[in-house]
Amino acid sequence: MTNDSVLLANIPRATAVAAAGSTLCNVGVHLAAQRLGTMMIGLTDTIVFSVIGAVAAAVVYALLGRFTQHAVRWFAVAATIAIGAYGVGPIAAAYTPYREGAPLFNMTTVMATEIMHIVSGTWILWALLRLARRSA
Repeated sequence: MTNDSVLLANIPRATAVAAAGSTLCNVGVHLAAQRLGTMMIGLTDTIVFSVIGAVAAAVVYALLGRFTQHAVRWFAVAATIAIGAYGVGPIAAAYTPYREGAPLFNMTTVMATEIMHIVSGTWILWALLRLARRSA
């Protein structure tokens, strides 16, 4: 039987690790993509949204840890759904701006942001499930 509980006290540290790892890797993806073509999002957006994703996931993880049984399992389900939904965002932004006044995404931006979402999801899942989970 696996232990399925969250260490609420460790969530801030895990969130910081997730945000830092996600941000650094996504900046690397952004800079590499710029060498291949024009990026339709700025580096600031990349940094801000990387941190927002980690914080939002941590809030969901903490709430599940506080108010549900089997929080780790439910978080994995929620994260799977969220990552799937994130896959649609860059493609949709090629047809409709992701925020008012933003340009439509070109192929370079779509591909780079898809990779960024995978990188962010990986960092967030690893950090929260590894650093803020009670070990058996």
